[in-house]
Amino acid sequence: MKYVAFFRGINVGGKNIVKMSDLSRLFIGLGFHDVKTYIQSGNVLFSSDKEQILLVPLIEQAFEEQFGFPSAVVVRLGEEIKSIVDSLPFGAEEIEQAQKENPDL
Repeated sequence: MKYVAFFRGINVGGKNIVKMSDLSRLFIGLGFHDVKTYIQSGNVLFSSDKEQILLVPLIEQAFEEQFGFPSAVVVRLGEEIKSIVDSLPFGAEEIEQAQKENPDL
């Protein structure tokens, strides 16, 4: 199954810095496949045969052991994220217009 892990409070305001290459290696070390990170966000895409409910404690414990501080993690199925994106009520033109009108947001 494909999953997305969202880490809380890493790489924010120069604190709790975690290189995405190190985070990727952690996930690979946990036996996950197709591991990809997104910029310095702390978001990780990965595949696993493990059930979703088992992933959070496994990832949180390994993360704290590896990086020396805790970070809450939320794990969602890739299908859930796709469903959210597909349900976005705004089209590309509306998003572009809003960005033009509010460039500081």
